[in-house]
Amino acid sequence: MSPFTFVLLCGALLSSFAWSISFERMGERARGGAKCREHEMKFEALQAESIFDGGRIRQWRSSMMTRMGLMDARIVTVNEKSLLLPQYANAHRVLIVLSGRACMGLMLPLGTEANIRNINKGEVIAVPRGMPLWIQNVGNQEMTFLTFANIRDPMMHGCHTYEAFHLAGAQTEHGMGGILHGFSRDMLAEAMDVDERTMSQLIDNQEGAAIVRLGEALDRKMRRPEEGLGAGKAGWMADFSYRFGSAHRDVIQSRAGQLIIANNFTLPVLKYLDMAIGCLHLENDALTEPGWFTNADQLMYCAEGSAMVQVVWPSGEMAADVEMNEGDLVMVPKNYPVNIQAGRNGFNATFVMNNDKPIAMHMTGSDSVFKAMHPRVRMGAFDITEEVDRRAY
Repeated sequence: MSPFTFVLLCGALLSSFAWSISFERMGERARGGAKCREHEMKFEALQAESIFDGGRIRQWRSSMMTRMGLMDARIVTVNEKSLLLPQYANAHRVLIVLSGRACMGLMLPLGTEANIRNINKGEVIAVPRGMPLWIQNVGNQEMTFLTFANIRDPMMHGCHTYEAFHLAGAQTEHGMGGILHGFSRDMLAEAMDVDERTMSQLIDNQEGAAIVRLGEALDRKMRRPEEGLGAGKAGWMADFSYRFGSAHRDVIQSRAGQLIIANNFTLPVLKYLDMAIGCLHLENDALTEPGWFTNADQLMYCAEGSAMVQVVWPSGEMAADVEMNEGDLVMVPKNYPVNIQAGRNGFNATFVMNNDKPIAMHMTGSDSVFKAMHPRVRMGAFDITEEVDRRAY
């Protein structure tokens, strides 16, 4: 530890998190003789990987996230010379590129021609529900991205569930087969105006699912859109993407860290998705202001470094005092107060909230809720003298 710590002061700082694996509360709370479970939380470990020919998908599971309809979180890896097959989802989502380089296509309704562009580390893409996309790894290393889905609206099988629909791919045990398999072939052939032989080739030729490895010849052919169809140009896809690397820093403290927030002002499509995205960097031993968000649940992913996270329950008990390391996912509902301190190697994280205009409340700093109180209220609330109040505030 350094002899002193730096406090990151920021009016919109993300300040409510809990560790995804260790933060749990078991049991029930009695209220008026009845059992109340509304404060029970249990976060489950990262689900086992789904392995495909061209990559893998991992998912964090939380019964509370599903029950309350918060967010779905996954990490997707696309190998070299591989393709994430065209798909769409039943929920709004944001993709955050963690590593590598890819060529991505996104399609809008009404027959709008697909916009194709390069995406790189640090880029965020907002994808409205029902809009198909595909991603081809065009770099020389694995391409990895996070996907956060807002599942407050979709209601599948009696609960809030994220569902991806693949436009191509074989039927597999993963449950991620192409949707063409679900139609009768004669009706589908008539609808597409092709013969049955062609229809069979469209459905049966692809033996992979979800993420497939491309042959050398096909990989080279599919890279051509980078040159011919404007993959390097922004096009209308610029309205759906945001680059943290070149973005304006919302908060900068030279010895503490910096914060970038993408909300409906900086990326208007987020208003439609009802989501906000952020990037947080803390220097060694730096602290966030303890506080909470009034209107947003949050998910945070630790990309580098580590941090100590303390969370408090409504009862005033400590809910968590744990270390968050690289690869950990963090989630906490709105209004739960949290404090974060970076480790010796700093802390870098990306996060998402299910409100396009998140509102933060802080317990310290220039916008502290205590500082905004009248001194007599503080003295009565804490049972302190005027001298103690002056020293504290």
